[in-house]
Order: sequence, then structure tokens, then C-alpha cells
Amino acid sequence: MQDTLTHRQLKSLIHVSNVINSKLDIDTIFDSIMNETISVVEAAGGGSIWIFDKNQNRLIAKSAQGLFYPHIFRQIRLVSGESMTGMSFAAKKCLIFWNEVEIKQALSTLAPYNRDLLDQSIPSNFHFTSVISSPILQNGKCIGVITLDSFEQSLQFKQEDINLLEAIGHQAAVALEKSILYNEKEKMVQKLSHSIEIHRNLANLVVNGEGIQSIMDYIHKTIGQQMFLFDEIGELRASASYSSFSDEMTEFMKAYAKQIILTLENSHTVSEISLNDETYQLVVLPLGSKLKSLGGLILLSKQKMNEVDIAALEHACTVISLELGKEQAVFESQQRLRGEFVTKLFSGQIDEALIQKAKNLNFDPNRNYVAILINFEDKFNENKVISNHLIRNLLHMANSFLGRYSQVMAVRAENQIVALLSLPSRVSSSNIFAEIKELAKNLQHEITNKHKEIDVSIGIGRIKQGLIFVHESFVEATKCIKFLRNYRFDQRVLSYTDLGVQRFILQNSKEELIDFIHEVLGPLIEYEKTRKGELLSTLIVYLDQNQNIKKTADSLHIHTNTLSYRLKRIEEILLTDLNDSQPLFNIHLAINIYQYIKEKDKDILQLSKN
Repeated sequence: MQDTLTHRQLKSLIHVSNVINSKLDIDTIFDSIMNETISVVEAAGGGSIWIFDKNQNRLIAKSAQGLFYPHIFRQIRLVSGESMTGMSFAAKKCLIFWNEVEIKQALSTLAPYNRDLLDQSIPSNFHFTSVISSPILQNGKCIGVITLDSFEQSLQFKQEDINLLEAIGHQAAVALEKSILYNEKEKMVQKLSHSIEIHRNLANLVVNGEGIQSIMDYIHKTIGQQMFLFDEIGELRASASYSSFSDEMTEFMKAYAKQIILTLENSHTVSEISLNDETYQLVVLPLGSKLKSLGGLILLSKQKMNEVDIAALEHACTVISLELGKEQAVFESQQRLRGEFVTKLFSGQIDEALIQKAKNLNFDPNRNYVAILINFEDKFNENKVISNHLIRNLLHMANSFLGRYSQVMAVRAENQIVALLSLPSRVSSSNIFAEIKELAKNLQHEITNKHKEIDVSIGIGRIKQGLIFVHESFVEATKCIKFLRNYRFDQRVLSYTDLGVQRFILQNSKEELIDFIHEVLGPLIEYEKTRKGELLSTLIVYLDQNQNIKKTADSLHIHTNTLSYRLKRIEEILLTDLNDSQPLFNIHLAINIYQYIKEKDKDILQLSKN
């Protein structure tokens, strides 16, 4: 090399090497290389360094020095084989174009757009007289080209110029490799710094008690992707997404979470899904531990998430898990204290200490109160206990629905939720009760829709004035649940005020009720065993129509004479007078009890006196 390079060129090469080793900004390095090369090569009036861009599949000018208008020249994008530079790139060797004829022929390969840019970048009084293009090789692969241009006929490129250009090409390859490594490290440092900042800010949110939603909002703002937080049974707990994210897509995410939330492992998973003809990367991260799952964080991204972002998300999940654990601990502690209060209150053991505790919980002892009992049963397994996380979810729903109307305290009692509602003292009780019952119906409907495996029944006691009488409302709500459990109805919400003759049913055993039915209706039921049941059904309709002959006949679609005959036959069988108020009262009561009990006991028609 020393034999083929002049002393000045050797000094230039050393200078280029020093520039490369002292600077890491690749644009500055390329400009220094280009300036130094043009200054030492006598024939060079200008020059450029081109680097191949894989994404554009084009050669891009990273430096353009000399007699050009560089801001225009650098807009040129060359494909392999296009112009002198593209030819050198394709051939992966140094090419010299000695005269204007060879140059003109090479320039003819330029695309029209590139040719226009080239003409605009070179003054009209300048013409290429010779050009030398040398590849920048890295591990045998061409990654760019250095091109020198001569504009004077009297100056020609020499062999030592070729040798210098090849040597500088090697230096440029080293510079580019170092710059890429440096940029990657810089990006990694920036990402790590960014990750550390995320960790610090998340910690601050937790310390300041900002809560789950604030944490979700911060992560969404920082990472810029749609995020959904689901609890351990797949219920949406919190979300942070763009306004353009539709309700339909949110519902899809809810359904997806229901499917996968119970199968989450300890590590995150990454997959792709299509929503509304768009492809998203789906990142699912577990919350809690395998022994105690707290749910999962699901992120949707239109771009591929890098490892640093995912690492930051995993840290965020740790913070969210701690926050969820803290919330659960507080919730369970509150449930325990409130449960003790409600249990003692509903037992009727009222004392000064309990009244003071009520005041501490912001329950005025002199307000009106209603007890509501929500009972849960697994439709598929009577002995199956409702899980803790499901009860927690149901408690949240109960507090949310019932709390829309008044102050409420809902606590767990085995497979039940007991709710205490505090009501204003000077409000129409009938209006209040209608609203409470409507809220209870909406709650029952919502629970049934979300958890189809659960049978929900709700009992509502009567309004009581003052805390000292609220235990009576609880007893009434309990009786409603007992009635709903024993006698199946489509309507699963029952208030004690709705109960009429049903109260008589609740206060007596099944055997006593059957015995009463037999005493009053036994002969008629026995008579009907081998018949169509026309007389018994006629009696039921007759009483329902308040003993109105015409309405009863119309309802049964029979003639009034036929009805009169049936009623006379009923009187003969029962040895009674349907116009006598005393026996009629017993018949009416027995008919009501009979109608409820037959739903529970299909063999009621087989009644016989023991």
C-alpha cells in the first residue's frame, strides 16, 4: 500500500482513520472523509458517499461535497446498476469512467426523476470529464459506494487514486459498523433510561395512592397502546384506550379474556389477532402468581413491541399486582369489620357500642332502613361453594347497583350477600320501595346475564324506622328467600310486602299445610283423581274472578248454565255453601296454598288423610 500511495495520500488516510476513531456521528464522519479525499485527490472536483438502505432498496447519498447543490443532489435514490455509482455497487468493484462518452452512457441508465435532480444539482457550465466509483465492502457484501467526480479535461484519475479510494472504502465500512453499534447501544441506553423512568413514575403513583386507573392511564400515555385489565374471573376492571377503539372491539376483548384468563402462566405471551381488518400484536401478561392469580393485563399494539417495553410492562404488572393485593387486603378487612357489624345488627343485639360503630360508618341511627338478602346457588352443583373472587365481583356489583339510590353496605354471608340500605326519613315509602325493587330486579338480571351458571334470588324486607328495628327487615328478607327457594317462580325478586297468604305458608310446615288443604278441599281433590280436574280448575277461576258468574264463564269458555251446574256439584262434594263467607274464606285460603305447594310437590293431587 505504501508503494502505491503518495506521502500526502498516506497522511490523508491516517487523518481519515483518526477522524473515524475520534467521532461516532456517522454523518460527520462521512463529510470529513469526503472533504479529505477530495482535497488529496488532485483530479477530484467533487464527490459523494452512498449507503444502501434496505427498507427503500435504494442507494442514498449520505455526503455530497464539491461543486454540487448538495440539498438537491441528496434527494437522488439509485437502484443497483443505475448510473456510475449503481454500477460499482452491482459489480462490487472499483470502476473508472475515463471520458465523457463513457460517463454519458452510464448516466443514460438514470431514471428520469433522478436525472432531473442530477441536472438541477450541477451548475450548467460544469460537465463530468471522468468519474471513479469504489464500493464499500463489509464481509464481502457491498453496503455502499464512494464516488469521485472530475470536471476538468486536463486532470485524470491515477492508479494511486484508486488505491486510496479502496483504502478509504475500508475505513468507511469500519466507521459505519462502529456507528451502527454505537447507535444500537445509545438506543438501548435510552430505552433502559425510559424504562427506569417508567418504574420510578409507577412507584410514585403507588406511593401517592393514585389507584389502578391512574396506573393504567400512565402506561397507556407512555407506551401509546390499548390496554385492558381483567380480574381473576375475566371481568374488565380497568382500561385505557384510544377513543377510536369501538365498543364492539372492547366486547371482543372481554370475551377473549373470559376464555384465557384462567389459563395464564407465569410468563407473558405474544401473538397476533385481526380486528376490523387490522392486524394487532396481542401481549398478555399475568397478574399475581400461579398460586394466587389476580387476573391479567392485555395490550393491543399495531406495531411490534420491543423487549424493553415488554420488560417495562412486566414491571408495571408487578406494581399493579401489589396494588390489587393491597386493595384486596383493605377490602377483606373492611368486609370483616362490616360483616361483624351487620351480623350483630341483624341479630337484634343493639347496644350503645353498636350505635357508635354505626355512626363511625356514617349510618344515622334515626334514618329509615331496609334489609336486602341476595342468595346464590350453583345451577349445576348444589354443594359447590361460590368462589371468593366471584363473591367479590358480586359484592362490587351489588354496591354499584344499590348504591345508585342510597347509602348501602353489602357484606358476604356464606353464599349470600346481605345489604343494608339507608333511606331518607321524609320520603314516600311506596315510591322508595318501588325504586328499590326495580334496582334489585336490574341487579338480578345483570348477575344472571354475566354468570349464567348461578341462580340468583333476592329478598327484600320492609322499611323500618331506625336501626334498632332493622333486624325485623332482615328476618322478612330471609323469609322471602325461603319462599323463593321452596316455591319456584320465574320472578326471582320478592319483597315481604308482596307476600299475602304466602306468609301463612311460611309460618307452617309442609305437613300442616297439606293437612289444611285436605280438610278443606280433600273430597274435591279425591273426586278429581279419575277425572279431568274440571271442577277444581273451575273453582280456582271462580274465586279469581271474585265469584262473578259471567266473567268466570267467559274465562272458561263455557255457558253460564254449565258453570252453575259445576258450582252446585262442587258444593255437594264439599258439603258447603259457596255463598257462606266463613267456609268460603277457608276454601279461598286453601286454594291459594294449594296453588303454591303444587309447584313444589307434583304429587299434591295424591293427597290422602293419614
